[in-house]
Amino acid sequence: MTIELGVALVSTDISKYIEQVRALDRAGIGMIGCGDSQALYHEQFIRCALAAEHSQQARVGTWITNPRTRHPAVTASAIATIDDIAPKRTFLGVGTGDSTVYNVGMKPASLNTLSDFVQTIRELHINGKSQWQNGECYLTWAKRKIPIGMAPSGPKGFRLAGQIADIVWVCFGIEQDQIRLAKEYIAEGAAIAGRSLDDIDLWWMIQLSIGDSREEAIQKIKANLATSGHIIFRYGLEGKNVPVALHKPIEQLTRDYKSIEHFKSDNLTDNLGLTEYLANRLAVAGTTNEIIDQIKKLNTLGANKLFFYTDTNRHKNLVPQLTMDIMPHLND
Repeated sequence: MTIELGVALVSTDISKYIEQVRALDRAGIGMIGCGDSQALYHEQFIRCALAAEHSQQARVGTWITNPRTRHPAVTASAIATIDDIAPKRTFLGVGTGDSTVYNVGMKPASLNTLSDFVQTIRELHINGKSQWQNGECYLTWAKRKIPIGMAPSGPKGFRLAGQIADIVWVCFGIEQDQIRLAKEYIAEGAAIAGRSLDDIDLWWMIQLSIGDSREEAIQKIKANLATSGHIIFRYGLEGKNVPVALHKPIEQLTRDYKSIEHFKSDNLTDNLGLTEYLANRLAVAGTTNEIIDQIKKLNTLGANKLFFYTDTNRHKNLVPQLTMDIMPHLND
């Protein structure tokens, strides 16, 4: 089984961003996702266009956008433009919204709204016409099929993704029980639509950190672990394979997390005694050799496509370490 890697890139330094895209593409990265958070980073679709222009083989797209701050017709047109720059390499990642919506005073969309968003975009790409919230919308120039993905983190989201998504980024955990449970949820949804897991491009979202020891590597991503914990647990703990003893501190994490400090809450997991738990559940961390071993072990557990969403703005050496020290040793 071949190991594939993907990376979410965010940036407020365009030159550095382009440099990272080129390096990742040369190294053979499978997927480059561009984050959507207007309060914190440069505009998403401009970065998607730059990633498309400055890569030759990696798939590029939104990771992820939402129905609250972007109309589906605008989104459908934007992603089709990216597809013109990088034909057959483009994807559209969608979700209910996180820091993007919180930082403009909105609430995330419902799963029903997200499902309608996906359907409207697909109809626009296929037929040039659709409905959105009781009004007609049009896209006359972009007939095509672009893969649409979701990044769910709980049973309801997984089941919906199993029904409607071409790509699923699993934001849930990478321990054996969590891998098994997430696949079960997605398969249940796929069965409703007459599909199976084999019909879905399945990726596993994780944090990545490289250090001189595992302890040092974990210390570097404490803020990232808080972000991951917030994303997974903000809607509750039911069906999420969390030990009862950790329910209260995790619920506290979701209350204390501030979206304007996305990827910057350095002490939150330490204060709540959650750092080690979240690192074991959500991260590949350690020395170069330890990380290579961890990735190969995940491959044996059926998680052979890994999508890193560690903030490369804060972890300046992460891309060169990944491309030069990790990737050449995974598929020998």
